[in-house]
Amino acid sequence: MWISQLDLVGWRNHDQSSLTFTQGTNILVGPNGQGKTNVVEAVRYLSTLGSHRVGGSSALIGDGHDRATIFGNLRHGDRDVSVGVTLKRTGTSDATVSGNSVKISEIPRWVSAVMFAPEDSAIIRGEPGFRRQFLDDLVVGASPAMAATYADFDKVLKQRNSLLKSLRSQPRGADLSTLEVWNASFVSLAADIVSHRLQQWAAILPDVTAAYENLATGQHITARYLPKGFVADEGASREDLASVISVALDQAAPAERERGMSLVGPQRDDMELLIEGQPARTHASQGEMWSLALSLRLGTASWLKADKPSGDPIIMLDDVFAELDSRRRAQLVSAMGHYEQIIVTSAVEEDIPQELSGRVFDVLAGAVTPR
Repeated sequence: MWISQLDLVGWRNHDQSSLTFTQGTNILVGPNGQGKTNVVEAVRYLSTLGSHRVGGSSALIGDGHDRATIFGNLRHGDRDVSVGVTLKRTGTSDATVSGNSVKISEIPRWVSAVMFAPEDSAIIRGEPGFRRQFLDDLVVGASPAMAATYADFDKVLKQRNSLLKSLRSQPRGADLSTLEVWNASFVSLAADIVSHRLQQWAAILPDVTAAYENLATGQHITARYLPKGFVADEGASREDLASVISVALDQAAPAERERGMSLVGPQRDDMELLIEGQPARTHASQGEMWSLALSLRLGTASWLKADKPSGDPIIMLDDVFAELDSRRRAQLVSAMGHYEQIIVTSAVEEDIPQELSGRVFDVLAGAVTPR
């Protein structure tokens, strides 16, 4: 897969930008803060319906605009598919596929992309939310229909938390029938999410492990999923997960009512990454951290390439070469050589290895100019 045309209107600092990409390497060059990352973030949004930098959509809509539109034309072999998303400050978002209106959750079915960015270091050393986001992007990339499940879960979680807050002031004998209804929906959706996280992580782990052993010259990595408030075996079925989550909710009920919030569920889970048996979050060196962060993305890309009908994902390298030593640069370039399309951003063109020469765009103050 590759993207041949990308149009942005009201997206971040791009009032109106139109880019015609080519197969192979495309390079976005410009000083920091001019809008390079905003371009690749738009492609990433089409593949995951999320940003790697902010939560929600309001920050993605440019100042002075009440909406932001991303339109892309994608090549799947001999087939062209156009996808579009319009985010609004008020009201629901709109989406189209080849000119036909669709639910926004349908868009990731048509766009496969993997992004490498300096923010990836937070997956290793940051708070649990960064690792949850990595897992959830992975799930949506592999099973696009799960985008709707995540949207439904967010709605149920908000409703459940709102109800729990209201119950804080109610006597112990208050009617809990409404909470029980929300609990049933919560358990079903939570079990779907945890099940897909476990399955998808297990699927890409061999590719992640192989990438890390190559980058870190033989070091071994492992990982374990850390559910909050319940136990989830790696081979647990969705039904088993629903059962243990339901029991955990019952056990947590007094504490949840006291605190007015949901204390069990995928919104609180974590994943622990280990290098030679030691937690990477606290024990990894700077080099090990970058090797592991790159391996997570390389493993994801390798799995998508081998198992997804769309074939190659679009590879985006957002200002990563400035962070890497010469050995890791060479290894990353070698790993990227067989993908159909690569989009690279850099503040300094000299940071980009010569092996990744290609079409160049200058980006300045939200304006994109092809050379």
